[in-house]
Amino acid sequence: MRHSKATVAAGSVRTSGHGVRRIIVVAVVGVIALWSAYAFAQEAYIGHKLSQQVADLHSQNARLAAENQGYHKDVQSLASGAANEEEARQNGFARRGEKVYLLTDPPSPSPTPVAPAATTAP
Repeated sequence: MRHSKATVAAGSVRTSGHGVRRIIVVAVVGVIALWSAYAFAQEAYIGHKLSQQVADLHSQNARLAAENQGYHKDVQSLASGAANEEEARQNGFARRGEKVYLLTDPPSPSPTPVAPAATTAP
């Protein structure tokens, strides 16, 4: 068996190695904590932006659906011929035997001519 010499005196402990390891471990844990907090904040921000985009798209879809309903009604009236009749009535046409009443704005009153002042010559 081989004998080795002790590098330290009996009863003393090397504390310099434990302090450095502890600082390194705390630094690594701190970096990991900061990285995970940043990743969580980034995901929360992206999630918020995406939910805002979804809400905007839902409102846009609702607006487009209302527009499509209007177009659908227009297409139905064009297919049934009601639009042609409405267009003809707007242009002054009427069916035979129908009484047509035109509603117009009253004409503006025309200015009355001012009578010239009578002058008497002596």
